[in-house]
Amino acid sequence: MQATRNVYDGPVMWTRSVALFASIGTFTLATFAFAGGCSSTGPYVWAASLPQQSTSSTDVIIAEGDILNVRVFGQDPLSGREKVRSDGKISMPVIGEVLARGKRPAQLSSEIKERLKDIVVAPSVSVGIEQGVELKVSVVGEVRNSGIFQLDPGANVLHALAAAGGLNDYADTDKIFVIRKSLAQRVRFRYSDLQSADPRSIKFTLQPGDVVLVE
Repeated sequence: MQATRNVYDGPVMWTRSVALFASIGTFTLATFAFAGGCSSTGPYVWAASLPQQSTSSTDVIIAEGDILNVRVFGQDPLSGREKVRSDGKISMPVIGEVLARGKRPAQLSSEIKERLKDIVVAPSVSVGIEQGVELKVSVVGEVRNSGIFQLDPGANVLHALAAAGGLNDYADTDKIFVIRKSLAQRVRFRYSDLQSADPRSIKFTLQPGDVVLVE
């Protein structure tokens, strides 16, 4: 009986050993993969390497929620204040709906002028942004108070961090990022550059929907 048990148990014990080593190996590989993923900041571009943002009014882009002051010279019935709806459009008298979101005021003015040519002789149109959309930005990661914050127009990353109570004790001061849907990569900042008023860092103004991430 003893010999029979040994012959039978041998392969079982060997099989269990192989399974145990395989399990340990899988766990080790998974651990290394996880650690490698956490240590990587992913693709990014330094704020200092970006073209400096212009503050010229000609560079302002119309956004959802903006209040536009549309004036057609000598045609008060065609003029008025229009709010950019969630579909990006405004509704104009006579000519109907016009897509405004994503355009500069001068560009929208030219389009409205073109559509009015069949109605008004030599129309003159001006478009101004009377009231800008609210600047709400998310701040997450190693900050004292994560959340969505209402900032003043023209706010930068340092303002967003201040609204979140600053960095916590675990923050990496060289790994501060802005995530923006319209940018292919995250924009990376150093806290020391923001504090020392580095021009390329502090002049990078935030936009509605931006996410500030501190690793």
